[in-house]
Amino acid sequence: MLTIILAESSLELMPEELVDHPVVRRDATRRRKRPEQLLLDRSYHHAAMNRLINSEKRGRPDITHITLLTSLGSPLNLMGALRLYIHTLRDWVIDISPKARIPRNSERFKGLMEQLFEVGRVPPEGNPLLRAQKMTLRELKRHINPTYTVGLTVKGRDRRTAELASSLVRQKIPAVIIGGFPRGHFTEATEQLADELVSIYPRGLEAWAVASELISAYGTAVQGAGESAS
Repeated sequence: MLTIILAESSLELMPEELVDHPVVRRDATRRRKRPEQLLLDRSYHHAAMNRLINSEKRGRPDITHITLLTSLGSPLNLMGALRLYIHTLRDWVIDISPKARIPRNSERFKGLMEQLFEVGRVPPEGNPLLRAQKMTLRELKRHINPTYTVGLTVKGRDRRTAELASSLVRQKIPAVIIGGFPRGHFTEATEQLADELVSIYPRGLEAWAVASELISAYGTAVQGAGESAS
């Protein structure tokens, strides 16, 4: 079972300091919601985001959206060998059921995330497919209790994806941390949670491309390990 954590993800409700900005209020009127209920999205709120601290890493829900679609639709997930967690820049953690079906439409996805942050679970009744709670990345790692944790970053040592996957397959509970932000690097606190920092490509890649490469390579490694055992 491979655990992937999309860490420091650009996914958050509208920060309090932006709720009165005209751009935000216009978008709230368009969507018939209160400003504080909106998901921060640079595509709509770029003009308001200049005043935000760390703004270059915020307001990109599309990164989480595409990564989830790519990962949950993978053969590895369909065979029950993948767990996904989303950790956000503001220390929310989303626990995602492997059976969750994420909307392909970006506006519907944003609505789903807004409901999740407001209620804490989706669906609100019955067994939740998505659960959100305040939790640091360190607390999440303690909850998962991995036997080995890899952080994927261009600052890490070069390793081929296939080689990395082969070593992860040999671990009982492997976990991989992928950045869920558009640019920049992990915080030092995040880097310190990894047993090893690895670079699978000399240039930065989109989070969904990294997840896709890793999931595919891990699935191949699992298959190879099974054939060797038989």
